[in-house]
Amino acid sequence: MRRTIYLSVVLATAASLAACASAPRRSPGSAASQSQTFTADDITRSGFTNAWDFLRAKARRYDFYQDRFGRPRGIKTRRGRSTINMADSDSPMIVVDGARVIDFTALRDLQCDAISSIEILNGISGTVSQGTNAAAGVIYIHTWEASGG
Repeated sequence: MRRTIYLSVVLATAASLAACASAPRRSPGSAASQSQTFTADDITRSGFTNAWDFLRAKARRYDFYQDRFGRPRGIKTRRGRSTINMADSDSPMIVVDGARVIDFTALRDLQCDAISSIEILNGISGTVSQGTNAAAGVIYIHTWEASGG
């Protein structure tokens, strides 16, 4: 009886591994591996006045939190029920002109007309570019002042 149960478990495991191996693979350009890039024209056409409001509207993979007075309090990654979440790994790294931003109110103070581009990387791409502290992704904000424009 034990051999039968053991054999059925082995066969079921082998069948599930075979199903995984034959499942369609995601292409490199799939939604999970892509980054989002917004140009100065995109940012200007949006009509938003600061980086916080622009990101709240355009960065769909994150939830943005404010206090009751509208001051930025945090950004968290939207995760499914079955994902593993380690402590403090669900906030994206924000980098403005090469400097990491920790206080989210700086995004509210950063005017859209000062921004030349915004690039949002997912967790895998963020980890590749910034290390394991960027498991939730990276938001790069480039200003005209730093780009010399």
